[in-house]
Amino acid sequence: MTRKASAAPPAAPTPRLALLVALLLALAGLVVSIVLVRLHAQAHAGIASFCAISETVNCDKVALSPFSVVFRLPVALWGALGYGLALLLSAWGLTTRRLHPRWPVGLLLVFGAAAVAASVALALISELLIGAWCILCMLSWTISLAMLATAIAAARATGGVAAVRADLAALRAMPRRSTAVVVLGGAGLLALAAVYPGYWEKAQVAVRPVPAGGATGATGPSGATRPAPLGLADPAEGAIVYSDYECPACLIAHGKLRALQAARPDLKVVKRHFPLDQACNPLIKRPMHLRACLYAKAAICAEAQGHFQAMDDALFENQRSPRPVDAIALGLGLDVGRFVACIAAPETARRLQDDIAAGAREDIKATPTYVVGGVQYAGDLPAEIFRPARPAPTK
Repeated sequence: MTRKASAAPPAAPTPRLALLVALLLALAGLVVSIVLVRLHAQAHAGIASFCAISETVNCDKVALSPFSVVFRLPVALWGALGYGLALLLSAWGLTTRRLHPRWPVGLLLVFGAAAVAASVALALISELLIGAWCILCMLSWTISLAMLATAIAAARATGGVAAVRADLAALRAMPRRSTAVVVLGGAGLLALAAVYPGYWEKAQVAVRPVPAGGATGATGPSGATRPAPLGLADPAEGAIVYSDYECPACLIAHGKLRALQAARPDLKVVKRHFPLDQACNPLIKRPMHLRACLYAKAAICAEAQGHFQAMDDALFENQRSPRPVDAIALGLGLDVGRFVACIAAPETARRLQDDIAAGAREDIKATPTYVVGGVQYAGDLPAEIFRPARPAPTK
């Protein structure tokens, strides 16, 4: 007597609701990542974003950090690529052409785990190395966590390990297609990294300490100096710039301005300090750049000793590797005792208030802002507004 073969257990039903939720989450993550890609480019172009809220909640500061680029691509772009892949997988699982009844729950589980691990690493970098948080990045991290929770719920019927094994087995069953996808995907990433504009590299090479130059203007009782009035009878001959040493957009604008001055030494530039810091700027009503007033005074006092340009460059570079102002002064060869006394002097505070008051009269709303012939240019100074340099006089 032969025993009748037992029937195979029925396959678990397709988790359509979980796949639909995963698709919507992946779509939301893709949109957030695309916005972050745009903000990354804008920050390196000197354009302040809407989420540069304070010193510690500042998307621009995160975007301008060296940790915002991995393997020659912005981290936000890697996020967009990952969410795009998760979106395609989720959509595939909702069709009738899926590779098995619960496809691709296992791969979505792997994606969610990898995305959460990356989010934890980025959060630690933000806290320990950058000292600032990006609210849109935090939103992306939350979406990654929700995707992992959704994938775990979808894999509950078979178990997470079994779901991953089933998906990998389905891929191994079609080796040619799987290999082609991996090869083409890798080649596409290499090509994208090769052609993607490295604007962050161009922005950073321009800011370098330069030899100290002589101070301009008259020296007051404390050693603080006032820039000599330039007149600017012809608006196309120069500009006034209102800037803040803790402003990420000002860092980029400073590099561009230094490059412009190197190419056009005939242009006159008047530097005005406009720190976005409640400690000295009455126009600022919430905490933003908590050391900007101190840094502005440091620049004024370095100018008194004939080292303004070197201190100007060093204070902007300080955004990347923060150091105390007295250590910067010592490195530039200043008389540190005189420098420290100058920072505490009432005359220095009055000189800074003069710059802030000038900005208030000009109705300055953000930094950096350039004023050329009474016209404001926020964020960037278009070089084309200046007329060509005058030819050298013939002898």
